[in-house]
Amino acid sequence: MILSKMRLSMLTIILMFMLLPAAASANGGPLLDPATGYGLLRFDEKSNISLVREKVAYTVKKGGNRYQDDGEVTVHYELHNRNDVQKDIEVLFLTPSIEGLTVMEGDKTIKSSPAGNEKPFNWRPLAKNSVTDPLSGKELSLSHASDYNRAQGTRFPLSFEPNETKHIVVQYVEPGGMYDKGVINIIYSHLYYLTPASYWEGKPQVELEVKLYAPGGKLHSNLRLEKISPTTFKAVFNELPSEDWYFSYTYPKRLLFSTNVEKDHNGLVLGTAAALTVIAAALALIFRRSFIFTVSALGIWFFTIYYISKMGGYPFNFILVVFTDIVVGMSLVLCNVVVWKINRKRLKAEK
Repeated sequence: MILSKMRLSMLTIILMFMLLPAAASANGGPLLDPATGYGLLRFDEKSNISLVREKVAYTVKKGGNRYQDDGEVTVHYELHNRNDVQKDIEVLFLTPSIEGLTVMEGDKTIKSSPAGNEKPFNWRPLAKNSVTDPLSGKELSLSHASDYNRAQGTRFPLSFEPNETKHIVVQYVEPGGMYDKGVINIIYSHLYYLTPASYWEGKPQVELEVKLYAPGGKLHSNLRLEKISPTTFKAVFNELPSEDWYFSYTYPKRLLFSTNVEKDHNGLVLGTAAALTVIAAALALIFRRSFIFTVSALGIWFFTIYYISKMGGYPFNFILVVFTDIVVGMSLVLCNVVVWKINRKRLKAEK
């Protein structure tokens, strides 16, 4: 049973409560912390402390620059001591960021301290090496390992009376991830590690919530969330999900198709422009009204200028976008000349 859960923890990973008692604590606890040189830090699964409820709420705040949106994270825990005796434990809270981290029990602030870099030998933080385009659902590979493979720990004490239930609130700010390679609009992402909560007892009710800073955002979550308002997404589970929680979002601008991927979107825009050109030319020739194509060509060119807003990435965007607009414009002019010539020939032939 212990070996089975150890294997599970190796595949899962970070963020949540994992308990850590003092090395000589008579009460023990979920984590054993042997003295240096006398063994590796490892999980103890007999704490008899249950997680009754967990709520994780991300409130996204617009960053000071376009490359960062901060996630203000509030985590509510309801913990229950299933023992008939007093239980003194120390909690280890792991997260990619401990900026502004506070721990509260009611109106009382619980003093916390850095936990150091030592990690349990059967626990490893997840290296997230892809980001999901919220519009198309396409996985985009990262060119470097994500910062999510780091974890910072904060430890703080809790003391339970026999069969006592405690309500704990942890708050911190998480910068999250930013992806700008090969996409029209920047994708922001956050990762929350749920699965280590399997080291608590019981089956908790888990509530997940994301509040974006403005309407119009498109969000992708690996755990299905329901949109309950223009800015809020929410999900409630009757037990701990079997995978960690990842979500990404973007604010789509100048997008015609359901993809934010640069090459896919621009390919569809240019394909649409070509199709519209063929249709306009056909109508102008069928009705023998060359001005139909001239007017349509202007619309097609402005259509292309508007929707081809990014190409090649920095610093090539301006050069490649302008070059594409010029090529499309010249092609339309050439087609316009051809259509007028054909219609003139037909008109002369009829006379």
